[in-house]
Amino acid sequence: MTAVGTAQRVLAGLDAALTQRLEALSKDLHAHPELSFEEHRTGAEAARRARELGYEVTESVGRTGVVARLANGPGTTVLLRADFDALPVTERTGLSYASTKRGVMHACGHDMHTACLLGTMTLLAGARDEWSGTVLAVFQPAEELGQGAQAMIDDNLYARFGTPDVSASYARAPGTTWS
Repeated sequence: MTAVGTAQRVLAGLDAALTQRLEALSKDLHAHPELSFEEHRTGAEAARRARELGYEVTESVGRTGVVARLANGPGTTVLLRADFDALPVTERTGLSYASTKRGVMHACGHDMHTACLLGTMTLLAGARDEWSGTVLAVFQPAEELGQGAQAMIDDNLYARFGTPDVSASYARAPGTTWS
């Protein structure tokens, strides 16, 4: 079994129905943005959907963050992350799904980040026979303040949910250095 073949089989679940559900979710989140550390509706929606997929879910990590864990046998632990806060910006796009909250909008795409992570979680949950290991899906609050990741770490993120397995071969290409 090759990694490419496995990826193709996992991605086979990305059909029109899932794409439509993710688009609807992204538009809903866009219409209902929440500022940093106020992501209660967004967190609850991410948690609900993750539970429906069979993930173990913990809410209120680092105040309003969500961690969803899917253990699928022995293997690597991978952390996937999306930020989900909005900005204090007035939306003037004219979109049919524009922000319903005056002075708050998803101007950086965090609504899409959340939908994409839930889509990835859906594909992985639906293809458990294609991989083994553990997926930690982290919905991070307060990215726009630069405080959410630290709040989650201070709330013992790794001690509570596990540390992702990352080696230099995964983290960077040979011959490159961190800047």
